[in-house]
Amino acid sequence: MRRVIGVTGGIASGKSNVCSVIASLGYPVIDCDKLSRELSVKGGSVYNAMVTVLGTDYLLEDGNLDRKKIAKLIFNDAKARALVDSATHPVIIDEVKKRINDIEDGLVFLEAPLLYEVNINYLCDKVICVFLSKKFQVARLMERDGIDEDYALAKIHSQMDLYMKKELADYVIDSKGTFDETNQQVLGIIEDIKGV
Repeated sequence: MRRVIGVTGGIASGKSNVCSVIASLGYPVIDCDKLSRELSVKGGSVYNAMVTVLGTDYLLEDGNLDRKKIAKLIFNDAKARALVDSATHPVIIDEVKKRINDIEDGLVFLEAPLLYEVNINYLCDKVICVFLSKKFQVARLMERDGIDEDYALAKIHSQMDLYMKKELADYVIDSKGTFDETNQQVLGIIEDIKGV
């Protein structure tokens, strides 16, 4: 029997670290951001959806998407973000469903930053929220992306509040500690899920 476990959280909250631990244990992880990037290559379904709603102003000279320019737009303009989301999310969700259906048995993990925002939590039997307080989240994001505090906050505020996600989830991993401490939380949760 297949069971789908959602892994969500905020931007720079530590989801990728958690999912790398899960993958290292041999579990399949479907990464929505990675899927989006795969489908965003020139001629891909997300690429085509982006060009349809944004036109060619957001392409590089070689015809590929100008990711930095698009990011600036969607993190600073809620209407533009809604337009892009309405065009791209259905395409990504269709691919997620296909990949889930390709796995017949065991635990499969779905790494989805916008799990609740795009209402795909119904695909999951259980949900893990990777939590980090806003202060740490801002600091990590500024360091990771080399951006200022205002842009970091704009990115964070484009998603559902992390405290709300924490309340909605079945399990919470607090990622403010060391990688080892996070790792131990992951192992404990997987054992609990397997025991249910």
